[in-house]
Amino acid sequence: MVTDRQARFRMIRFGVENLKAGLVVSRHRHASGYATIVLAGSFEEASFAGRFIAGPGDVLLHGAFDCHANWITSRCSLKILRLPWCDNQIEGRFQIRDPDALARLAERDPIEAMDQLRASLIHIGSAGLHWTERLAQALRLQTSGRLETWADSEQLAPETVSRGFHRAFGVTPKVFRIESRARRAWNLLRCSSSPLTEIAHQMGFADHAHLSRSIGALTGAPPSYWRTRGVAVAETGEVNSS
Repeated sequence: MVTDRQARFRMIRFGVENLKAGLVVSRHRHASGYATIVLAGSFEEASFAGRFIAGPGDVLLHGAFDCHANWITSRCSLKILRLPWCDNQIEGRFQIRDPDALARLAERDPIEAMDQLRASLIHIGSAGLHWTERLAQALRLQTSGRLETWADSEQLAPETVSRGFHRAFGVTPKVFRIESRARRAWNLLRCSSSPLTEIAHQMGFADHAHLSRSIGALTGAPPSYWRTRGVAVAETGEVNSS
């Protein structure tokens, strides 16, 4: 059964949209995946995939239940194209050579535009990451570990790490790790027949009940829901509520 938490999920409007300069969108999530293609202007985003500044020709890919915050950084308005995106395994910042041609195609057929986007993606390397981004990578991959140990390895005070990460990503390192771990477990249970107890152990949860609470808090529904009906719901965005 889907809970009232689905009301926290933002709706996605596919197509071209213009957003005012200076707009700040606090950390939020969507129940279905989507792609953002920048046509004009620039904005910053902090998500599970990392922290990015995106300008014309850049593409930000989000899988279902990605959590992110956005800030428009350009002085002019931001013009973006949003398209459906149904691959939770490919996320982050990419580029395409002709975003305007993709926007024209999307006016005729958004699904064809999504296929064209996938075929046109250009990978961008991740060199010179800020320590907050390196910490985000570690939190995504680790199921356990002390923040103090990581801070010591970077020669930073734990208090500095906690405050700096919160400013950069809009959430504490602890919450970021819990949510990203719950999302990895959610993705695993959708494509695996492994018992939930086994997934809980693999993902570093204390027990089955801990896994269920974390997935429910992230997605608005328990693991049993996603095992029986969730693949179709996640792909269509049916769980979304404005």
